[in-house]
Amino acid sequence: MAFYSKDGVKTRETTVSPVQLLVLVLLSQGPAHGYMILQEFQRRLGGWTPKSGTLYPALRRLAEQELIVGTRVAQEERPDAVQYHITPKGRRLLEEASVRLGDEVRIQDRLWRFLAPGVHGDATAALLDWTVRERSPIGFAVMKCQCDIACDARMQLRFLERYREHLQRELDWVNQRLAELQTRESDEGR
Repeated sequence: MAFYSKDGVKTRETTVSPVQLLVLVLLSQGPAHGYMILQEFQRRLGGWTPKSGTLYPALRRLAEQELIVGTRVAQEERPDAVQYHITPKGRRLLEEASVRLGDEVRIQDRLWRFLAPGVHGDATAALLDWTVRERSPIGFAVMKCQCDIACDARMQLRFLERYREHLQRELDWVNQRLAELQTRESDEGR
């Protein structure tokens, strides 16, 4: 993905990979070393993590582009670790990337809504399964569109049942999180 940014008077292109972009997002939330980044990827991305042979070159390239900076931290009985921090230049690029990704998501949303009337049969079932599994807002919008235009009552019923299950799981999560936060706030108030 290429992002154009002003660097002084000169405009130049900065290219970052999806892994590099994810690293910038994580480092925007606080410093971390490579192993911590791998663990956080795994936690946030449902078990997926890039191989260390992908992450460490990505960190090196980000540092070469001055988007992050690494500081050596001595550790007892282990090799030194490198703690990475995002730079102001990295934060600017991340802001630009967020705007651009938002634009791309809106374009994909319009594309999917345009394509929805042409999706039938097995393709509809596959889209429904993917939408529920990945919790995709765009996928749900497409399936709602499908439901509005579809003549197949069985497909509509199946979608609405799965959609209701999904919404119930989301609502259960919200209620659980609210209860945890209210308990924490109550405990801190004592």
